[in-house]
Amino acid sequence: MPRPRHAKLAVCLLASFMQQATASEPSIPHINKSMCDKIPTGPGPHSLLTRSNPSKMLISSHDRRHFERQGNIYEYKIDSGKMNVLPRTGEPSQLEFRPHHMAVQEVGSTEFLYVINHDDKSPNSNNHSILVYTAGDGKLTFREQLKDPLLSSPNHLAVMPNGEIYVSNDRRNGGSHLELLLRQKKATIVHYKPGAGWRIVAEGLTFPNGIQATTSQVFVSTTFGNSILAYPREPDGTLGAAKTVLSQPLLDGLNSTKKAGYYTVVSHGSLLDFMRHQRNGRHASPASVYEVNVASGKSRIIFKDNGELISGISAAVYSGDSIFFGQSFEPFLLRCPYM
Repeated sequence: MPRPRHAKLAVCLLASFMQQATASEPSIPHINKSMCDKIPTGPGPHSLLTRSNPSKMLISSHDRRHFERQGNIYEYKIDSGKMNVLPRTGEPSQLEFRPHHMAVQEVGSTEFLYVINHDDKSPNSNNHSILVYTAGDGKLTFREQLKDPLLSSPNHLAVMPNGEIYVSNDRRNGGSHLELLLRQKKATIVHYKPGAGWRIVAEGLTFPNGIQATTSQVFVSTTFGNSILAYPREPDGTLGAAKTVLSQPLLDGLNSTKKAGYYTVVSHGSLLDFMRHQRNGRHASPASVYEVNVASGKSRIIFKDNGELISGISAAVYSGDSIFFGQSFEPFLLRCPYM
């Protein structure tokens, strides 16, 4: 049956609108997986940071299959391909170094590195801290260790230019297995202000993971909540009511991109596959990586792998004409050129 003329007009107008909307979006990176390279690192290169010098990257490494072992921070010189462990100086004598997520902030000409550290040999603990270093001259110089009972199970952190910190606790009680098994809505986002200390600014979450902060908003990817949440940020650092930006399963690392308002986020294909991969590297753990416009809520897959190239992806970071993928367990990064 022929469509009425007004229906045809509506379809044409909608098509025209969709074409304009698509044209206004930045082009989707095209990745040829056959051109990807594995770059050897220490085990579990979980967190990746590009620096003010775009030819260098910082990488946190910790063998999470043998949690009691200590880890390192690597510096990768992208142009030359050199990978070095950064020496650390000035640390307290009893400090055990198990780095997780990192954030960097520049104050004038000084680069400060903030590192979530797991202070105990067990992953199920309430004993964690944030280590602060200055980075320069090919080394990390210890400045301070931030500790508080509210750092119950820190997963990711974001640092503001004035030194304020937001941390996602994936559990309210870091020693509780039950909280994870039952996916209880108890986890928190905590905020630190120099001179004022720590406070809870969001709660009732199920395994918050990646976190990013701007002057006006804080974005949190939740693993068991299956969403990216956007919180309005108040001048005093507190957070308003969240709204959902994206709904996808088992979200992990959330990273900014060179396009304002766009972030990459990892979505794991299967919790069971991830846990099997954690126990044994021969088991593949598939994942997809999305690029998300947090203003519009639009997203698109920029990378997807069944675990043959890389398993247990933790982060996706652009640098130059490449995108780098970190992971939770195996000892390499994946570098893929994109067009």
